[in-house]
Amino acid sequence: MSRIALLYRWAAPMTAAGIALALLVPASCMAATYPKASGVDGRLRYTSYHPDQVYNLQAAIGRALFIQFADGEEMEKFYTGDSDAWEVGKHANMIAIKPTAEIPDTNLIVSTSAGRVYTFDLSLNDRAPMYGIRFSYPEEQHQASETARAKRELSASLDPHAQTRKNFRYAGAGSRAVQPSEVFDNGTHTFMRFPENTIFPSVFAIGPDGGETLVNKTVRGNWLILPAVGREWRLRSGKAVMCVRNDAFAPSGIDNPGETTSRAIERAAR
Repeated sequence: MSRIALLYRWAAPMTAAGIALALLVPASCMAATYPKASGVDGRLRYTSYHPDQVYNLQAAIGRALFIQFADGEEMEKFYTGDSDAWEVGKHANMIAIKPTAEIPDTNLIVSTSAGRVYTFDLSLNDRAPMYGIRFSYPEEQHQASETARAKRELSASLDPHAQTRKNFRYAGAGSRAVQPSEVFDNGTHTFMRFPENTIFPSVFAIGPDGGETLVNKTVRGNWLILPAVGREWRLRSGKAVMCVRNDAFAPSGIDNPGETTSRAIERAAR
């Protein structure tokens, strides 16, 4: 068989079965989602938002259908394939649509103040029209929940009165002018309590070479909260200096030049 004949065989027409299969593949990729019916009234629907999903809405002549977005989210622009076949109005986080043509089948694209884009297929169904669809946002709700949880955990870790395991094995030497009334850590943060009306000192972590690393501290009442647990701290206010040593320090294994358990610090050569 010649090379030309071989090439021609590869280019031969498809069989009827092959053509049918080719036509079915794109059709299976174009399936729109029908929002789930409410357990109270099936004419009201619910669905979760996905930017790549097309939502199938079915309405009836003489009946309006609402689309409700997230609280505070408003429609900014809309585009439809047949602007004469549908009326579109909006109020707050809701839009209402109503078919006005006998054959109104088309699509609708909505952009909102939340930066989302919604895509709909609109069609007529006089026997079982939808009256409304409400969107939920599970991914964003999960992210918001995780953010709130992280904030709660951070707040708890910064609470000197929280019921957690605490290490009080600290010793100090130096000027009484910057001496804390109490020092302890909870494994992630170090807490230093000072007398009322005290001007808080700057706090430095001391590295193996004796270099000082300035610590970004948080103030809560008369407490200084350091975002780390260190082997040794140096407190400075003017000429007053005090060293505070952690006698129970256990390095976490983090490669940190200041020998603390956090990187939330700023190196300062002295």
